[in-house]
Amino acid sequence: MKKILSLFSIILFLTSTFIFSSCNSKKENDMKLPSGIWRATLQQQEGAVLPFNFEVNYSENENDTIPTFTLINGEEKILLDNVVKKGNVFTIPMHIFEGEIVAEWNAANQKLVGKWNRRSFTNASSLDFSATPNTKTRFEANQTAKFDLSGKWETYFLSEGDSSAALGVFEKIETADVKGNLKGTFLTTTGDYRYLFGSVSNDSLYLSCFDGSHAFLFVAKAENSTTLKGKFWSGKGQPVDFVATRNPNFTLPKADTLTYLKEGYETITFEFPNLEGTLISLDNPKYDGKVRIVQLLGSWCPNCMDETNFLTELYSTYNPKGLEIIGLAYEQTEDFEDAKKRLERMKKRLNVEYEILFAGRADKQFAAQTLPMLNHVMSFPTTIFIDKTGKVRKIHTGFSGKGTGEYYDNYVESTTNFVEKLLSE
Repeated sequence: MKKILSLFSIILFLTSTFIFSSCNSKKENDMKLPSGIWRATLQQQEGAVLPFNFEVNYSENENDTIPTFTLINGEEKILLDNVVKKGNVFTIPMHIFEGEIVAEWNAANQKLVGKWNRRSFTNASSLDFSATPNTKTRFEANQTAKFDLSGKWETYFLSEGDSSAALGVFEKIETADVKGNLKGTFLTTTGDYRYLFGSVSNDSLYLSCFDGSHAFLFVAKAENSTTLKGKFWSGKGQPVDFVATRNPNFTLPKADTLTYLKEGYETITFEFPNLEGTLISLDNPKYDGKVRIVQLLGSWCPNCMDETNFLTELYSTYNPKGLEIIGLAYEQTEDFEDAKKRLERMKKRLNVEYEILFAGRADKQFAAQTLPMLNHVMSFPTTIFIDKTGKVRKIHTGFSGKGTGEYYDNYVESTTNFVEKLLSE
């Protein structure tokens, strides 16, 4: 009898444990994050904290417990919709980029805590991540701005004795409820720092951007209304000092003069595989008598993605009139199958209909070796414009995206006009 009771007790205990575990498991699986705007932070070097915002949303299906996340950088919205949920742990892939946020929801503390992991061919990194719901504020400082810092700034980033020039362009964003917000970016000869968003508090400037690939933080003090001194953090790297002076007339070197054909060349040649493995060159009959744009890019490069969005629209409009675009992708892998997966994901996300070829690893010197008729490859992206006879007519280094405002608008207008000119010849 004792044995029967003992066996019954064991069965009862196991059954209870199973029911309890099942209930807990069901409870965890049914758990939902609070919807709405969140404030997140990444811990950078020297104790710097980079803040950014994202929005959590669910579908209209009340049983849906897997949310979408949308990164918010001012006007930019980046949808992250391939989220994986296991209990209260969320893995959030970073759009088309190689990396993810892996974080655990702590209901008691109302915090999502984990890591942002960025995978890279040469520079993988991981930063501590934390986020709290129902917080739209990006930077916590909220004192009245002492200076109006909108306008154009001649800027120099100082690194190991060298300096590189940039043009800062900032614009105030003020509403009846919010004062001191600022948006803008820094333009350089190789591209821009995309959508920066932040605020001015007392005599200090705070700007940040997180797009899933890059994590940028700028903090500076205004000595007066015309001079800024500060630090810039990028990902896990050490901060770089920068100085800026208000200068509405400052300009960078013309992007069409930095990369050019070596003496004796009028054309470019290459042969790389497309994503089906077929070797493609400009000698293919498909390109005979066509105006061609050759884009040097990488799926890991946000500036390249900004340009790809523009070129996709350009292709849609002008391909029926004789324009062809060929992308030469230099990837953070040397393996064709791995590169293919990344590039197919990019094409799907950005609705790219033009040909993309795998050109090799993401290295400027390597890219220059594959195109020896160029003086160098200074930047991803670089864009080469070729007329109907096969002659190179213009090479544009870098790209100024939508975050640059008037500079993007001017580039779109001038490039569209130039393509129309080539098509009319």
